[in-house]
Amino acid sequence: MQGRFETREAARFLRTLRVATGVATSLHDLRQSRGRGTTSTFLALAAKTGDWRFPEEGVLSGDGLLIARRVREANGFVALVMQAQGAAGVSTYAGRPARARIGEAWTGEGTFDRFGAMRLALDADEVDDSDLARIEVELTDEAP
Repeated sequence: MQGRFETREAARFLRTLRVATGVATSLHDLRQSRGRGTTSTFLALAAKTGDWRFPEEGVLSGDGLLIARRVREANGFVALVMQAQGAAGVSTYAGRPARARIGEAWTGEGTFDRFGAMRLALDADEVDDSDLARIEVELTDEAP
């Protein structure tokens, strides 16, 4: 064990602690809500003025269990892809039906595959980047 303080290691430890605490809290909430719909919220906070742009790397949900990405294919097809993160996310979402809402602009339903991914088609004219700043995913079945 070192006797000196290193800011990089301290920052890494605090990020790890924050993620672990968020996942533990989310799992507790999921277990407490058996029989009720469970909702993950993605809320992008823009620290700049002007138009907000959806990041290419996606947006992580507040509970850390899902990441949302917008995928644009060469043929013009646009999709919103939700991917469960880690063992806790996959065990929570794999094989379960869900409803996604993008602000007040759009709602879609689908089912997560066995790997914890759900792909929903988006109408590019219906949803723009500013709408994607707030996404909610709600499980529509009863918790296992």
